[in-house]
Amino acid sequence: MVDTTVKTIINQISKHLESLYDSKLQRETVAWWFLEGVTKKSKTRLIVDIFITLSPAQQKQLSEWITLHTEHHYPLQYLLGFVPFGPLEILVEAPILIPRPETEEWCASLISYLEPVAKQPLRILDMCTGSGCLALWFAKAFSNSTVYGVDISDSALALAEKNAHHNTITNVQFFKSDLFTILNKEAPFDLIITNPPYISAHAWYDLSPTVANWEDRGALVGGFRGTELIHQITVQTPNYLTKKSPLTLHGLPRLVMEIGYDQGPETEKLFIEAGFDKVKILTDSAGRDRVVSGW
Repeated sequence: MVDTTVKTIINQISKHLESLYDSKLQRETVAWWFLEGVTKKSKTRLIVDIFITLSPAQQKQLSEWITLHTEHHYPLQYLLGFVPFGPLEILVEAPILIPRPETEEWCASLISYLEPVAKQPLRILDMCTGSGCLALWFAKAFSNSTVYGVDISDSALALAEKNAHHNTITNVQFFKSDLFTILNKEAPFDLIITNPPYISAHAWYDLSPTVANWEDRGALVGGFRGTELIHQITVQTPNYLTKKSPLTLHGLPRLVMEIGYDQGPETEKLFIEAGFDKVKILTDSAGRDRVVSGW
């Protein structure tokens, strides 16, 4: 084992990533994530140390990660085992859906928007919870509330429970249910949030191999057109909302749903037909339709 500079190792890793990333900045960012993951040291610590010695086991792990990522398109997040999501560290395991930055973005905005009712004892439902990232962030932000996460996947629910324990969050409960099927005892809810499967069957074949080859198709494809689950959730939601809620008194939304970039107008129409008022289509930082909300 020979000491070498951290910069040299970063450059070596970046070289291996040229086939996957056109941008030098992207390659270096991923290289830093790899080195942090293998050494269990922060970027700051590595920069301060300047020199580093990788053990044979660390060298082997780094080589395997590079091969899996570059040749087999294995997602970086699965290799590292977690993703940051707001104030949380969300554990990720194949093939459970990996939380996306655009989801994190609207979740942060919504939590900030709901500040007037932050201390109220709300009942919040996260439909299609997956890893539990939305439910757990809301449970942390609204500590006086009870949050329920629902999914049809046993493996997703097991991971959500693991994430609740990992982030020491106790005001959340996870249930297996096909949408609202077994939620009569827990209903009604003040707020329902959801990031449902919304990719069309056709669009699935255009996805990057890092997604299509490894992530659960059932967590991404929402039917032939992609809007089938959006429709089911929207139509059923009014039956599961409280008649009186602090959110209503403050003019805050009762259903907030992530959508595909081309599904805004159709989903807006569904909300209106389901009886929602003040329906809004919200865009993400890239200017694409991302969320529909309704009162």
